[in-house]
Amino acid sequence: MKKYLLLVIVLAGLYFAGRVLYFWDRPNSEEGTRVSFTITPGTSFTRIKTLLEEKNLIADPFSFEVYARYHKLRSKLQAGDYVVQKNLTFAELVEVLQSGKSQEIRITIPEGSTIAQIDEILVRKSLIEAGDFIDCANTCDLGFQIEALEGYLFPSTYYESVQNFSSKKFIQRLYNTFQQQIEALRDDIAASGRSLNDTVIVASMIEREAFGSNMEEKQEIADVIWKRLDEGIALGIDATTRYELNDWKNPLYAEDLEKNTPYNTRRKLGLPPTAISNPGLDSLTAAANPVETDYYYYLHDSSGNIRFATDLTGHNQNKRDYLY
Repeated sequence: MKKYLLLVIVLAGLYFAGRVLYFWDRPNSEEGTRVSFTITPGTSFTRIKTLLEEKNLIADPFSFEVYARYHKLRSKLQAGDYVVQKNLTFAELVEVLQSGKSQEIRITIPEGSTIAQIDEILVRKSLIEAGDFIDCANTCDLGFQIEALEGYLFPSTYYESVQNFSSKKFIQRLYNTFQQQIEALRDDIAASGRSLNDTVIVASMIEREAFGSNMEEKQEIADVIWKRLDEGIALGIDATTRYELNDWKNPLYAEDLEKNTPYNTRRKLGLPPTAISNPGLDSLTAAANPVETDYYYYLHDSSGNIRFATDLTGHNQNKRDYLY
């Protein structure tokens, strides 16, 4: 009986030893996909281990427990916001968790952001000093030629290395993503007879003029803009003046709208010199594929609903009905 019990103990020991050795320095997964999670201050090692298991970052919690005890790491894992890849070894994972700093950081660029606003986002993430991104957009040798970058930096969620971040590389990545996204629209743009740059500028205005994600509304706004351009009617889009002022919150005053500047589309016919934001795919699609309407005017009421009109009389009536 004692021999049998000893054999069981030996076999169990060999099993657990083999199990630990198997996972000790093996990548957790073949997947390089990213996982984001947060460890709050005061979280116990047991809870951290459970969290890592839930996020599929450790294939064998028992082996991870042994690894952490052996290296005396149970009290050394730091609170923080993390983005890590699934294919890390125990050593690579705990190195990140001991530093309190993520391997990568999640950067979300909202649709309609300007270069100046992207700069602010990166500053808040402590990735750059204020103005670095703007300066690079104006002066860096990016490896491609373009008259103006505004409008060509695709808004999305990106993951970037904290240690190796550079404005230049990030701009190149945003631009390359734009090129990938626009590929599906190139035939539509060619068929429309519009240039890519004009389409991007119109899409940038749609992004700032449309509230929400209503695709039909965006296509109707696109139709109004293109018709007014084709017929030599001033666009009258105040967002272009806001872009020039870099002020998207404070009210515009009469003096702002009376200045004869390149971006004042109340005074200047045609498109502004550049895009006024970096549009998302829906706005680009709407600019390339407007819905034909009889509308020449639109406004947003106090609730954010859009009100279209076919002529100035109807537009003025909408102002009386919905703005005053």
